[in-house]
Amino acid sequence: MKAGLKALPMKLDDFLVDVFYFFHNSSKRLTDFKEFQQFTEVEEEKIFNHCPTRWLSLEKVGNRTLSQLPALKSYFASHEDVEKPGKVKSINKRLHDPLTELLLLFMKFILPIINNFNIIFQADERKIRSLLPETDRLLRKLLVKFVQMKYVKATNDLRRLDFLDSDLQHSDEFIAIGLETREALQTHELDPGTEQKFFEAVRGFYEAVVRKMLNKFPFDDKILPHLSVLDPRKTESLTYGAIVELAAAFCPTVDTEELKAQWEDLQLLPENTVPLQDKDGKPVRVDVYWGQVMALKTALDVPRFPQLLKVYSALLCLPHSNADSERAFSKVRKIHTDFRKSMLPETLTSFMQVKMNCDAPCFKVKPSKEMLESAKAATWNYNKQHQ
Repeated sequence: MKAGLKALPMKLDDFLVDVFYFFHNSSKRLTDFKEFQQFTEVEEEKIFNHCPTRWLSLEKVGNRTLSQLPALKSYFASHEDVEKPGKVKSINKRLHDPLTELLLLFMKFILPIINNFNIIFQADERKIRSLLPETDRLLRKLLVKFVQMKYVKATNDLRRLDFLDSDLQHSDEFIAIGLETREALQTHELDPGTEQKFFEAVRGFYEAVVRKMLNKFPFDDKILPHLSVLDPRKTESLTYGAIVELAAAFCPTVDTEELKAQWEDLQLLPENTVPLQDKDGKPVRVDVYWGQVMALKTALDVPRFPQLLKVYSALLCLPHSNADSERAFSKVRKIHTDFRKSMLPETLTSFMQVKMNCDAPCFKVKPSKEMLESAKAATWNYNKQHQ
């Protein structure tokens, strides 16, 4: 995303931040702006702030600024400082540049595609098995926006596709920019130079994002294709080789002969031995599903899949993004506040264990009798030690 924005002829993210901070903490400016909202008959909504480290915010901030564009244009054009060098003149110039509106409309079209991919991998459920197929899917979806479909479909290894070749790309008439953007191009009387600059910006955005994906995403990783073993629906169709490769990479001490036998036993499990859906009809989390499978026992009351358990335990620990660690840091900041600076690391660890291992909200948790007794005992011991 960042690479694509850098390819644009204007710093769109900086512009959105400038607009927000112009009104931020100024009740007079906000009151004046409301009058222009009423005058231009746009909904009275707040201007959002874009956080550069949270790219998901760009879509909402851009869409809100776009909806407030008539009021913003009118407000800044009428401002007393519009002719003076400074922030007002700079924002007004960008607001009245037709390229700004076109780029915001293009972002409104393209950002949901990229953000949906990000949202998938911000989930706390194990998604590592989906990383390669979803990455390939996103790359193809972006490529067909500016490269002709026949070339994308004919290429199995997208790293070999010369997407920079103009002969393979769509013309300006067919490149994907969104219906609203097309309508804006037809409505506004743009000079040829501005229109050409816009289409060059769109191509630059697509090319930069695709280039970044090909350079940074693990398309040539040898392990990722085998992680489909984590998909319960694919267990029967996969060969023994995949689980062996994964075991060699993450659990080299497992007995491969026993592993093979247990893999075959797993494939022979009757359908719905462990349900794929919960009582409400929702798909069971993959970690919950495999936890139930690995808890199965034989007629002798011993674990049925001890070698597979080691491999799957390792695989389900693999992170699919840094979202989990970011969430952990966020929880630490909420617990270890300025009012709790003297909190011991052991206490912070206990708080984190409760926060991260409790699925339900605190007001819905019903403590057990054993938990209450343990809490009373701990309180008694603490009071005794601090008398």
